[in-house]
Amino acid sequence: MPNSPVRACAALCLLAAALLAGCATLFPSSRLPEQAAPDARVTVQYVQPRQFSEWRDHPREGDGYHQNWMNGLQRHVEARASRYLAPGAHLLVQFTDVALAGAYEPWRGAAMNNVRIVRDVYPPRIDLAFRLTGADGKVLRQGRRELRDPAFLMRSRSYPGDALGYEKAMLDDWLSDEFGAGR
Repeated sequence: MPNSPVRACAALCLLAAALLAGCATLFPSSRLPEQAAPDARVTVQYVQPRQFSEWRDHPREGDGYHQNWMNGLQRHVEARASRYLAPGAHLLVQFTDVALAGAYEPWRGAAMNNVRIVRDVYPPRIDLAFRLTGADGKVLRQGRRELRDPAFLMRSRSYPGDALGYEKAMLDDWLSDEFGAGR
């Protein structure tokens, strides 16, 4: 039976797999720096993430959703913070609360139930603690910061198309202000 439905389905599956494999090589990721191996000089931790505003406000999203944005922010801090560190220095960043930009508006109806609406009344918020130590282990700087960007929609987008673009821009500003050349 050369034209059996099973064979036709198998052939279509093989063709789809081949096409997908080709697409993976044709369109490499545009975020290569963030996918690099973590810098051992930067450690990122989440302190009781299930208590974060983002987790409490959006529990139905599931662990995979929360793990994705946590991994994205962690990779971003690891990649960006190392630019500001002297050789041998180590930075520990502990996120203590996160609320991503935007929110769900259930009153918009079932069709919009899973659509995050980004408006100025839903700015990104990140609370963190940090400790910077020198090569000798001595604490050079430490503290707690509450990062807020109420004008996040008025700024030019540093990360267009990135679901965490507003949060990443806010973290970039903090790293530059806290550890930049002026310090």
